[in-house]
Formats: sequence, structure tokens, C-alpha cells
Amino acid sequence: MTKESRVLEAFMSGVSFNRFEAEKVLHDHCLNSTVATLQRKYAITINRIYETVRGYLGSPTRVCRYWIDTEERERIIFNRIWKQKRKEAANPTDQDKESGLQPNMFNPTNAKANSQTPPKKQV
Repeated sequence: MTKESRVLEAFMSGVSFNRFEAEKVLHDHCLNSTVATLQRKYAITINRIYETVRGYLGSPTRVCRYWIDTEERERIIFNRIWKQKRKEAANPTDQDKESGLQPNMFNPTNAKANSQTPPKKQV
């Protein structure tokens, strides 16, 4: 499992981290760059807020706390399911291959017969 996938999985479980917590729990020594990579690579929004924690020798240290809010997690899950369904639909099954069916096969005679009724829009 990669560092990116560990961090994303942790955020998707609803947990928030600052850099020190991420280092202990996720073994990520540079959480800020991992967050930037996740946002850029997967086009997701990771929230952040600054907080002050105890640093070296107890001195106050300003760090950023990162998390993914509930709505964004739901959107990410929906997009993953949607992409997986599209991928499965694009790959013909073994039965389809044996029967000679191919994905996106166009038959002009069927198109003319069905052209009087427009296809229903899926929401």
C-alpha cells in the first residue's frame, strides 16, 4: 500500500490529522505535500484549519489539521462507483465474447426503426 493510498483511506474513514499525528499513525513525514498531491491527482477537496500544538520542548507550534468532510467523501465514493460501472460496461464479459457481441456495436437498421422515439434521459 502506498503512502498516498494510506492517507486517502484514513481521510475517507472520517479521521483528521495534523503533521505530527500523520507521522505517528500513517508514517507520512510530509503530510502537506501528500495532501497537495491527492488534491491534484484525484481532483478532491481536503479541508484544513490551523491549530497550535505542543512542539519541541513544549513550545507552541502552529500546524495544519487536514480532513475530508462528509459531502466530499460521499462525492468521492459516488465517483468511484460510477467509474467502476463504466469500466465494467466497457469490458465485455466472456459470455458476450463467445456469442459474438461486441461493446458499442451499431446496427443502422435498428437505429432507423427506433428513431421515432427519443431515448430516455437517465438522471
